[in-house]
Amino acid sequence: MTGQPSNREVIRETLTSSVASAGFWSAISAVVGFVATLAGVVLVLTIDEIRNVSLTVLIIGLVLLFIALVLSPRAIAMFMVGRRGRFGANAIVMTLAFLLIAMLVNFLFFRASTRFDMTSTRVFSLSPQTQQILDRLDSPVRANAFFIPNDSQNSFAQQQAEDLLNEFQRRSSNFTYRFIDPQLEREQALQYGVEQYPTIVFEDVESGNQQGVFNYSEQDFLTGVLIATGIQQKRVYFLTGHGEAFLTRDPATGETDPNGYDFAREGLLRDNYQVWPLNLKQDLAVPADAAVLIIGGPDQDLSIQELDALMEYMLDGGKLVALLDTDSPGTYRQFLRRWGVHIFEESVADIVSNVAGELLTPMVQKSNLQFNTSGASGIPIADQVNVAFFPGVTALTLALPPEDLPPFIQYDTLISSTPASWLETNPDEVEFETETDLGGPLDLAAVVQAGGTLDGQVVTNPDTVAKLVIFGDSDFARNGFFFSSENADLLLNSVNWLAEDFDLIAVRPKLVPFRELVVNQRERNFIKWSSWLVPPIIMLIFGVIAWWRRR
Repeated sequence: MTGQPSNREVIRETLTSSVASAGFWSAISAVVGFVATLAGVVLVLTIDEIRNVSLTVLIIGLVLLFIALVLSPRAIAMFMVGRRGRFGANAIVMTLAFLLIAMLVNFLFFRASTRFDMTSTRVFSLSPQTQQILDRLDSPVRANAFFIPNDSQNSFAQQQAEDLLNEFQRRSSNFTYRFIDPQLEREQALQYGVEQYPTIVFEDVESGNQQGVFNYSEQDFLTGVLIATGIQQKRVYFLTGHGEAFLTRDPATGETDPNGYDFAREGLLRDNYQVWPLNLKQDLAVPADAAVLIIGGPDQDLSIQELDALMEYMLDGGKLVALLDTDSPGTYRQFLRRWGVHIFEESVADIVSNVAGELLTPMVQKSNLQFNTSGASGIPIADQVNVAFFPGVTALTLALPPEDLPPFIQYDTLISSTPASWLETNPDEVEFETETDLGGPLDLAAVVQAGGTLDGQVVTNPDTVAKLVIFGDSDFARNGFFFSSENADLLLNSVNWLAEDFDLIAVRPKLVPFRELVVNQRERNFIKWSSWLVPPIIMLIFGVIAWWRRR
């Protein structure tokens, strides 16, 4: 035994002989060269930002493969035709096949024009109104985006803007965009009147009309396109000056008051309406361009002059959304009565369909047949709505018995409570009293189409009728409840129907908060690189292991 070499000496001798042999270095060069070549090809095809580095890696890989061939041409030939070679070739073929499939998928999904939005509410798709306007573009429109490259403070905004501009370009062949560095292209910035960055200027190429945009939402971009091309937006007005809430967002913090209508306004903007406040004490008349007027929860009476101005608007074929409450002032009740509607002063309680056991917050459900759809009334406002709720809602009814209602006034129930509901006369003790409480079902919202009033005044516009959508609650559309259930759809669909934008009702994009995975640059690079490099390297490693075990 003393004459036999130790294990350490055997290992040392084996390593020495291996290192000294050309086959060893040929094998090392072949493996490293193959990996480098593979990585170089993938990087060249996928990551433009590091093309020079990718080409260097690819060249190094090819050189190493050549060196392996020069050092051991016979061994490589035997490897290719022998049993070991067949297993190695199989591993290489499988790896190459995987790469080809991956590159093909990459080409189809990232180069082709077809895209897929797999979210249930299609959050990341352009709204139907935006698509329609882009489809109707009959002249070239260009967006000139003035961003300073590599500006860390605006990198997210630039990416957001580019993604949205790309969506616009995908939709219309008449829409293009370009990014301009205002520091290098100072003359162009001055040409477009750009003095602060970042700014996006939408331009009608033929007419030269321009519109600057400083925010990077779909609505802002669409507004820029509309103004640049001269396409007119419909206007929606919110009545103010009587305790109505409207905009409450703090410009410093961005916070909103739960009682405001900020989210309702933003939803209307998304539907491509201009939204303005209206104070009849100052303006003395509803503007002629008012497509829809919204009255949202007033707590002060209209003056005689204001009431006359409101009646004049309606008698000209006006369109009104009235959001009233149990304590709405008397002048609004008188106004509605002239159009055939009586609004109660008590709250509706519902013991069957309510929110979390709160009987005075009825829940309205399609499964309970509480929505009146277009199949029965021809009014599609609630067709796509499944659930909504109304905190402290009151009830509506006809101001006259149905048989006494003039034929030029059409009253349709839009939303009703269940038969297990009632008008609660004692809110401190919510319990149905047969002697004092009016039992359900009760109308919670209604639609009136009228050619005149009960007191004999006639709509003067021969081409239309006055239309009113009346809700017995103003809270469901406020900031605090706007995104609850499908409350938002009810309000927006009402405006769409009154403004005759029926396509928006049929295909309404859901107004849900935008959720995005936020990663830093290092994390983005890791995801980008690893998705391409890790799978083939793993396959190569398993292939080498299999070859080693079978050699």
